[in-house]
Amino acid sequence: RGPAVVFGVLCYIAALSTMKLTLKSVFVTHSFKFAKFVSATHFLSGAIAMLVILIYRWRAKGTAIPVPTWKEFGMMLVPVSLAITVSIGASNTALVFCSVAFTEIIGSTNCLVTIAVVLLLGMPFNLLLIIPAVLVAGGCIISTSGEINFSMVGVILCFTANIFRSGKVALQQKLMTGTTKDKFDPCALLFWTSVPCFLIMLGFSLATEGLEPYRHIGRLQGHQLVTLAQSLGICCGNATMLNLAQLFVTKDLGAVGSQLVAQAKSVLTVLGGMVVFGEQVTVIELVGFVVVLLGVYMFSRIEQQGKKDQAHLKAEMHK
Repeated sequence: RGPAVVFGVLCYIAALSTMKLTLKSVFVTHSFKFAKFVSATHFLSGAIAMLVILIYRWRAKGTAIPVPTWKEFGMMLVPVSLAITVSIGASNTALVFCSVAFTEIIGSTNCLVTIAVVLLLGMPFNLLLIIPAVLVAGGCIISTSGEINFSMVGVILCFTANIFRSGKVALQQKLMTGTTKDKFDPCALLFWTSVPCFLIMLGFSLATEGLEPYRHIGRLQGHQLVTLAQSLGICCGNATMLNLAQLFVTKDLGAVGSQLVAQAKSVLTVLGGMVVFGEQVTVIELVGFVVVLLGVYMFSRIEQQGKKDQAHLKAEMHK
């Protein structure tokens, strides 16, 4: 697929694998446990970074900054922003009711939910890709370790997060590959979705966390304030890279492909744990990882063959 696509996938997996570590640094190391406030700063940093890029392209290359119509903003961009905030909120809240292992198991079905959403939206999809998607979901479930604490509320929250996350990537794919593809590239799309996401998440933060995040920052002095600012900066940078890389991967591989790549991060995370922390990996986990990698490989081959067949069909029609 070319080095650009490979680089985007690697950045996406790297950002996914390190996101929890950067969040842990803020929440645990600095005892700054205001998830919604931190999420709002992620969206704000993404909007600022993308605005800088858009202004640079306008000044240096004469590329106009795309402005959505009210219909595009209300019917596509706002729903994407709502889907992002709801999926994040539901996913984080689910951890209160059930174990991390249980949320990972439910989260493993995300690629299958994405297939259903793509089909419901009437978007083109090769049904043969269901096979590798099932393999990836099954491999992730097999490789999940830890105490499985069942909770019906947790199940509802996890599937809510899956549905809205799937809707998000499906709508993003439609924006970047459909009739608006010439207007919304990943940078422009991230900017126009980050702004409403920031406002929505900031509203949630003020409603549930109040002014406590600001009071907490106000009580810090000297070295403590500097280190918190550094951790927040690293976390925001990681989140911006994650969101931008995810859009590039979605544009190149599609909504389902991006979700399969996201599931493959579990292999990298465990390998990192083995190298850095000396963690042990069981045989059943290794089997699960092999199944995940096999599913991702099958997806790539089937999709590539499908695109070749489509290109050949178009060439025959133009003869």
